[in-house]
Amino acid sequence: MVNFYKPKAVKKQQNRLITVEINSLDINGDGVSRIGKKPVFISGALPGEKVEAKVSEEKSKYLRARAIKIYQQSEQRVEPKCRHFYQCGGCDLQHMSSDAQIAYKQKKVATLFSRNADLNDLPWQAPLISEQWNYRRKARIGVQYNKLNQTTIGFRQKGSNVLTPVKSCHLLPSIFADEFSAFHELLDNFTSHRAISHIEIIDAERPAVIFRQVAKLTAHDLALLEKFSTSKDYQLLLQTDNAIVDLNKQKPGLFSYDICGSQLQFSESDFVQVNSHLNIAMVEQAIDYLQLEASDTVLDLFCGLGNFSIPMAKMVNKVIGVEGVQAMVDRAQSNAQLNQLSNCEFLQADLNVEKDRFDWLNSDIDKVLLDPARAGAFNAVKNIVELNVNLILYISCDPATMTRDAKILFEHGYKLEKLSLMDMFSQTRHVETMALFIRN
Repeated sequence: MVNFYKPKAVKKQQNRLITVEINSLDINGDGVSRIGKKPVFISGALPGEKVEAKVSEEKSKYLRARAIKIYQQSEQRVEPKCRHFYQCGGCDLQHMSSDAQIAYKQKKVATLFSRNADLNDLPWQAPLISEQWNYRRKARIGVQYNKLNQTTIGFRQKGSNVLTPVKSCHLLPSIFADEFSAFHELLDNFTSHRAISHIEIIDAERPAVIFRQVAKLTAHDLALLEKFSTSKDYQLLLQTDNAIVDLNKQKPGLFSYDICGSQLQFSESDFVQVNSHLNIAMVEQAIDYLQLEASDTVLDLFCGLGNFSIPMAKMVNKVIGVEGVQAMVDRAQSNAQLNQLSNCEFLQADLNVEKDRFDWLNSDIDKVLLDPARAGAFNAVKNIVELNVNLILYISCDPATMTRDAKILFEHGYKLEKLSLMDMFSQTRHVETMALFIRN
């Protein structure tokens, strides 16, 4: 008989209490300690604190726990503004002062530059900071139902798909921040149970709430929605798989926002920068970093609906915007027309292909801006280094992939000239940066 090796099972001791001292924060904003040689990741704990924590997960190589009592408090600790902070998964850092949040995020970027690109001396510029609260332009609010068809409206709990029932959210614009109870009362009076799957809020020149309908509504429910809409200062929309209906009896149209003297339109499904105030500061700084001149031809990769392209086009000879999603290319083209710009060219291309020669990737380009998604721009960077342009501006929403891609630029004779943290998502662990690379 053959004997197979069976690894020794880890004894599960969830919910046991431990007392530890916190040494640092991990990339998720959780406190880090050790029991013997095993790391312990503790949510709600800060460096320098001694805490009692309840174990929620125990593996062979680590433990996860949640702080339930603070014996020794960090100077960085503040009282969370939101009553739901310790249950809701929307925010990570409300218990940390604003200055400490910025320092933590800069340290995370510095660690990744050292690890991924072997760079330790970083040319930090002043961070871009805007409103700490009520800043979200878009947000999706979850709706769940129990076996009795009772409604829960809120955001997911930390590490779970279960919703935390929310009464208010300080990250939403003031017009929407306290609307949860009104939404709850409305849906509780529906006769069509489970008809609404989620609620989306959009803060634009025309603020709107969109109810996502997944089952037929009765005449009673539609009457409730119409009555609800007449009492609000925002537009109420009902979205199905096939159409969007404006319950305020107006014709549904595109949303819009102003950026550096330009107006950009977008639909409910289009990607837009979440923090409207920070977005303006970001575009202005990008224009400054690139030292734009009237004779420049600028390549804007991952251009989206033209958030950078349209403002830049008013200052240069030509902008070539490239985007992988055709619908966003179409939106950028219509935004150029809306702003009466004829020096913009928008193209669809898969910028993640390993190697390709695009017609627009030519020697006429003077400067490059790229603003990729979290996956970064590894293959796009490998293509653009062959242009030998003097300035490349990299806007990043994930420092891990940005520092990975930066190594390619370093290997091709570029140096990091400026680096700025952008606090696009205050109170959360998410980090956005702007990095200017100059060819030596």
